[in-house]
Amino acid sequence: MGLTSKQWFQIVSGIISGLITGAALMQTLFGQDLTIKIVAGLGIANIILSSVGAAVSGQSNLVSDVAAMPGVEHISVNANASPALASVATDPAQPKVGPASPDLRAGLVTKAAS
Repeated sequence: MGLTSKQWFQIVSGIISGLITGAALMQTLFGQDLTIKIVAGLGIANIILSSVGAAVSGQSNLVSDVAAMPGVEHISVNANASPALASVATDPAQPKVGPASPDLRAGLVTKAAS
């Protein structure tokens, strides 16, 4: 299937949210006391999972994911880049991502350092 880590986060988060939404049905299966504990645990897990998902869904990760896709030759970054995007554009480990022109490189390096 080729699912990314972000897609797995979304799948697991959706499953947890679905289980929380189905709490009323769980009472029939597990009883009220156990259902409250299950739903509380799922709620905490969902909060943690959402926090991790937000952390790995930043602009720099998105550009790196796109650069890794088959069929993408080069991603050009201009002077309007955020510091996170500028750091990706100047990272030698990201050969498919770079400044739109050679004279922008110094400005992006400065922006990445801020």
